[in-house]
Amino acid sequence: ADFESLNDSKEFSSVYKEAKRWHNDACVVFYKPSDQKKMAVVASKKVGKAVVRNLVKRRLRAAFLDVSRQLENGIYVMVAKSGLEEISFDKIQKTLRWSFKKLGCLK
Repeated sequence: ADFESLNDSKEFSSVYKEAKRWHNDACVVFYKPSDQKKMAVVASKKVGKAVVRNLVKRRLRAAFLDVSRQLENGIYVMVAKSGLEEISFDKIQKTLRWSFKKLGCLK
């Protein structure tokens, strides 16, 4: 029961419009309840060059996967904030978990 990648631009815009969101130090988390399980990690050019963007996306993805077993079904998008590469992985995990709790999507 793994999360699929969200890659359709229509789905993205519906998430941005309809989802609940929570801002934290690392990223903005969007959560849209759904019977599907999808997730995406987004890092814009503001975050940095490709190397940094890929790094922060990997970190967010890894942190998400760690919590994902405890998450309700739905569509999740995490938009990286600049400076994310300075934050320890441990802190990213805690931050994400806290955000999901606030959004009410932790089982």
